[in-house]
Amino acid sequence: MNLIATAGNEKIQDFLVNDWYRSLKENVDLSKTDVLVINYGLTGLPKEVINFPAVERSGLINNTRFINLAIFLENHPEYDQILFCDGGDIIFQSDISHLFEEHRDAFRAVVEQLSPPIDLVVKEEDLVNGKEIKSFLSNKKLFNVGVIIAPREGFLELARTMERRLKNINVWGGDTVIGNYVIYKNPHVELPSKYNFIPSTAREKFYVKDSKFYLENGELIPIVHNAGRYRFLRPVKDFGYGPGKNRVNKFNIWMFRMLFSVSNFLKMK
Repeated sequence: MNLIATAGNEKIQDFLVNDWYRSLKENVDLSKTDVLVINYGLTGLPKEVINFPAVERSGLINNTRFINLAIFLENHPEYDQILFCDGGDIIFQSDISHLFEEHRDAFRAVVEQLSPPIDLVVKEEDLVNGKEIKSFLSNKKLFNVGVIIAPREGFLELARTMERRLKNINVWGGDTVIGNYVIYKNPHVELPSKYNFIPSTAREKFYVKDSKFYLENGELIPIVHNAGRYRFLRPVKDFGYGPGKNRVNKFNIWMFRMLFSVSNFLKMK
């Protein structure tokens, strides 16, 4: 059995229900897949989803969600393949269920085609043996952990590593650093960017028509991720699923690309 899981609190309630879940339900074959929401204070979730109250709440949701997913999986061995993703800035536009059947023993995720240097993501002092972790990742492109597919044991290992190696559970970027550390230490496969398409960092040209995202060749993009720590800096305004949404902010896209390019250039120097 497969599992698609996310986590959220009341801040993303409307989007999670009306955009994330609605787009998932309407576009992805869920006949062999359950949907799990790790609940940090949400109400009114659809009755079809598994509503799992977060056990570990002491820390940033981005980090503790992995620990809570592991707690759930330890009590539900029936789930073998899991897709874990953000719930507040992702929509599904076409079926991705075939990914569960491919490379089943490996982590699968999208490498950011333009990513920040590891030094900008987290400080060494927030990690146990931080120098070793950052040295290991220093010359690697970062997987975006907003969408990860992996076997059950992979997520259990990720959670255990986060508990051991992340000193500051409140640090922004902890999930990125620990996630990449574990992914690169294990069998892994790079997915095409369309399975976690981030408009601000993807190299491929795209366009929006009737509120839907397409690649330049006309292919509907399966998963779109409006990534960004702060809402006002995200590449798409009115992001969501349905008519009248999704206005591309070209200035924000240009700004992010320039920032990451300059940061990487300075690191090389």
